[in-house]
Amino acid sequence: MKFWWVSQNRTWKQEIEGGYMWSPQLASNGKHIIHYDNMKLVESGDVIFSYYNQEIGSIGIATGGAYEAIKPAEFGTDGDDWDKKGWMVNVKYKELSFPISPKSFFSELQEVLPKKYSPLNYDGSGYQGYLFSISGDMAAILFGNIIIDQLS
Repeated sequence: MKFWWVSQNRTWKQEIEGGYMWSPQLASNGKHIIHYDNMKLVESGDVIFSYYNQEIGSIGIATGGAYEAIKPAEFGTDGDDWDKKGWMVNVKYKELSFPISPKSFFSELQEVLPKKYSPLNYDGSGYQGYLFSISGDMAAILFGNIIIDQLS
């Protein structure tokens, strides 16, 4: 099992309600980027922390690996600059009753952030990108704060 952080700012509603993650295969300049290529590494059973509106608002479990898919019509004009050919991963999401803000416990996260391709920058804000691999240690901190917030 692997752990992932997906930044779904513009399309979170469609992706959560639709039960998937979707990204273009290539950047607008026609090049591969790690955040899109990571989609091909997701496997059934992987855990996905869904980040939008500067919070983790949902957690998901991948129900399969990535497959080719055209940009979902429900995105409308969001992502007009994205390549239409993309990757899709089916995800069973559970919305949190109380979303958590990683900024509120950023001091805990700093020690376990990936050295390269981190989903958060030096002040706890999200980096531009889509799908980030995170460690089990980082996932444990996220789970711990989710449990604390849900019980409060």
